[in-house]
Amino acid sequence: MTDLTLFYGTMECGKTTKLLQDNFNYRKHGHKVLIIKPLIDTKGGNTVINRTNDSANVDILLGSEDSIFDDNYISLIKNTEVILVDEAQFLSEKQIIEFWMLAHEVGITVICYALKSDFRGRLFPGTEALIGFSDRKNELTVNCKCGETAVFNARKVNGRFVYDGDIVAIDGDNDVSYVPLCSTCYLNEVINKEEKDKVIEYKRILKR
Repeated sequence: MTDLTLFYGTMECGKTTKLLQDNFNYRKHGHKVLIIKPLIDTKGGNTVINRTNDSANVDILLGSEDSIFDDNYISLIKNTEVILVDEAQFLSEKQIIEFWMLAHEVGITVICYALKSDFRGRLFPGTEALIGFSDRKNELTVNCKCGETAVFNARKVNGRFVYDGDIVAIDGDNDVSYVPLCSTCYLNEVINKEEKDKVIEYKRILKR
């Protein structure tokens, strides 16, 4: 039986490296593989690229309103055995359901690689849909700078942590970068002063 599988985690946990390894392994055994990523992800252009500059060409750049069943994609999908989807957090719920249908109705193995949450700790809509529809879920992890397991994608702009801004800001564009942090480091370095003051007051009240 073919499945929809999800690999998820924070920045730098190896999602794209996992995709590239899976791509190599499937092709080595003679499987026809299709690589897809959302059009909104401009990093790497028409390639998927990891942090050590390994890369693979993308077959479909999927627009936010596109359907994988659009006529211009059908010929590419025909006879495909495996679909690998990078940066799947940017997909819509409708697109996730279409990939799920490809797995279960058409018989194509679909593997998605996604960030779990945005820089504020909220689930991306695409990841939320994947958690609901994927048959297999696998968390990839990386350590925070303090050594604990990172669970947040902290955003920096011009080298400074920020707590507000647009949900989508691509790593490397407009002086934006991301740092994987554990909860303690995220609370200490990212949460704004107003929120920190609330936490301090809660602690004061609870310790009375």
